[in-house]
Amino acid sequence: MRIVHSLFIVLGVALTWFYLDILNKNYFQFLQVNDFLYSIYWLSGIRLLAIILFGWLGALGLLIGYFCSSIFFKGFTPEAAFFLGALSALAPLLAYTAWQKLTGLSNDFNGVNLSNLLILVVLHSAFTAIFRTSYFYVTGVDKDASYVISLFMANLVGSVLFLYALKLMHSAYKSITRPI
Repeated sequence: MRIVHSLFIVLGVALTWFYLDILNKNYFQFLQVNDFLYSIYWLSGIRLLAIILFGWLGALGLLIGYFCSSIFFKGFTPEAAFFLGALSALAPLLAYTAWQKLTGLSNDFNGVNLSNLLILVVLHSAFTAIFRTSYFYVTGVDKDASYVISLFMANLVGSVLFLYALKLMHSAYKSITRPI
C-alpha cells in the first residue's frame, strides 16, 4: 500500500507540473526571455512546495513532469529534458536540505519566519542558477554572468511571489472559515 501511495504522489506532482508548465507557456509567455529563461519564474515556487510537502517523491515527480512537458511542449531533446529536469528537481531538494541544517528547522515549519523563508528561497535560486548554468557550460551553450544573475533573480522573485500568494490564499481561507 505504501508503494501505491508513493506512486500517487509522484504522478500527482508530475501531472501538476506538466499542466502548470503548459499554463505558464500559454499565459505567461510575455515573461519569457528565451527558451531557457523567464524574467519572473513563478513555477520556481511550485518546485519548492513540492519538495517541502513530499521530499524526494516530489523531486521525482518534478523530474518526470519537467521531462514530459519539455519534450511535448518545448521541443527539447530527451537528453536535455532529462538533465534539465533532474537539475531542476535536485536544486530545491538540496536547498531545502541545506536550509534545514542551517536553520535547525524541521518539516513541521514551527518557528519559521520571513527571514528563514528568504534564506530558503535564496538557496534554491542559487542552486538552480548554478546547476542550469553548469549544464549549459558542459553542453557548450554559451551563457555569460548576466544569464546566471538573471536566472537567479527570476527564480528568487518567482518563488517569493508564489509563496506570498500562497500565504494570502491561506489567510483568506482562514478568514472565510472562521466562526462568526
